[in-house]
Amino acid sequence: MILLCSSLFSSAQDSIPPPSIKSIFFPFPIPNKAWRSSIGLTLTSMPQDITEEVQVRAPAGDFHVLRGLPKGFYLDGRLNFQFVQNHASLGLKWAHAISPKWSISLGDDIGFWYGRLNVASFDTQGLGWLNYPNASIGLRAADDLLFTLKGEAFINLSSKSSVGGLTVSSHINSFSGWGATLMMEQPFYGKKNISLGVRAMYSNFFWQTWSLYESFDRNIFYPEIVVGFIL
Repeated sequence: MILLCSSLFSSAQDSIPPPSIKSIFFPFPIPNKAWRSSIGLTLTSMPQDITEEVQVRAPAGDFHVLRGLPKGFYLDGRLNFQFVQNHASLGLKWAHAISPKWSISLGDDIGFWYGRLNVASFDTQGLGWLNYPNASIGLRAADDLLFTLKGEAFINLSSKSSVGGLTVSSHINSFSGWGATLMMEQPFYGKKNISLGVRAMYSNFFWQTWSLYESFDRNIFYPEIVVGFIL
């Protein structure tokens, strides 16, 4: 499907110039073999339904890298890291500019997460695979002011957690929920740009809560703040 869209629109794409600033989230084709990257953090609010009396809001580091491919395609890699748990994803996206102001992208990311805690002599571990089909629409409000709205689905391909080597939970192939992200990208200082945004997730599984072992199966709202400095 993505290959068909690319062949239909590739000729019109060449007539629309790119924005004057580098971006990470804005859905516009990246020149072939070009690299883009950003470093920042994400801060997710954990619902009290899961954390109960313990409310810990620890930010996660966020490293994002893009690699341009021919015909509007590009690779999208991302690493979210904390001291005891990490999440890495890699996906293929196709972007197209509909007009000088509007552009879109379609993509699919595969994610892997891993966490380990050693508390009170109990070695607790968790790992899993996730799939994130996604689509974005971008608005070029000005040549150096970009807005992006991204929607994505969360598919829990597999997840497993254990305590002392004994499996305590395991899930395979289930639709977990969805998310929506609104990002703004603009100049910050010098030739550096910044990404600022919010992400709303509504899901019955979030990788950062793997160690809490919630006793219910229902969707919960997770709000998240995203900050990135484009390198």
